[in-house]
Amino acid sequence: MSESGQPTTTKSWPDYRAVWRWHFYAGLITLPFVIVLSISGAIYLFKPQIEAWNDRAYDSLDINGPRASVAEQVQAALAFVPESTPSAYELPQSPNHAARVVVRGKAGEQIRVYVHPQTLQVLHSIPENERFMRWLFRLHGELLMGNRGSNIVELAASWTIIMVVTGLYLWWPRNATGLGGVLYPRLRMGKGIFWRDIHSVTGVWISFCTLFLLATGLPWAKFWGTYFKEVRHITGTAVAQQDWTVGAESNAGAAASIAIMAARDHGAVAVPVVGVVAAAVRCRKT
Repeated sequence: MSESGQPTTTKSWPDYRAVWRWHFYAGLITLPFVIVLSISGAIYLFKPQIEAWNDRAYDSLDINGPRASVAEQVQAALAFVPESTPSAYELPQSPNHAARVVVRGKAGEQIRVYVHPQTLQVLHSIPENERFMRWLFRLHGELLMGNRGSNIVELAASWTIIMVVTGLYLWWPRNATGLGGVLYPRLRMGKGIFWRDIHSVTGVWISFCTLFLLATGLPWAKFWGTYFKEVRHITGTAVAQQDWTVGAESNAGAAASIAIMAARDHGAVAVPVVGVVAAAVRCRKT
């Protein structure tokens, strides 16, 4: 009893209205980032097809004789970019494809050089960061802002988890008498209920897919990735070198990043040119 003589009521925890406010503000915070990341991520799924279209002029070459060695191809790229050092060599997917050699320029920028594998003629060159898919990758992972953008993306993804979890709490059926409004929207109950059901039912159907995408994407982020790496060390599942980079791309080794991106394409594989470097240097000296 309270001092006024009125019986006290104990509020249930968590408070429904408090959870609703968390869900509402989390949605306001994350929605712009969710839209950007969803669109950029969806486009990035077609990276092999888009890059194949962009590079089509260099993937239908007439090659009638023996191909030059990899060391000679790397040497041609190094000669084209003065004072450069090799970073990666992308294995051709087809015999009539140009060789892709990534070199580091004098100022430290990564430059992709397309070399004819027979004549060693340089067909094209472009800085890695000016390629559309590289730009899209940086937009998706760091909003084109380096470390600051990477941290913002990670924060937005973390708040998206809060939005999904609070949304599931709000959706959870309490006094439902059927599956309407729970697993499918009620179409004849008025506009208010209709739009509420569209939001809640659609949200619950996509929530688990959303959580899966977040759980598989956050290990690439700076803080979540670091924590995940520590968990792997504690559980004894860590490897000598983690097979993905964390945080902004600018923090990772460029050659390693290029190799990882190429490996995702299930075809074109960029390999560090450790052995090729020595051969190319020998070619340059002779």
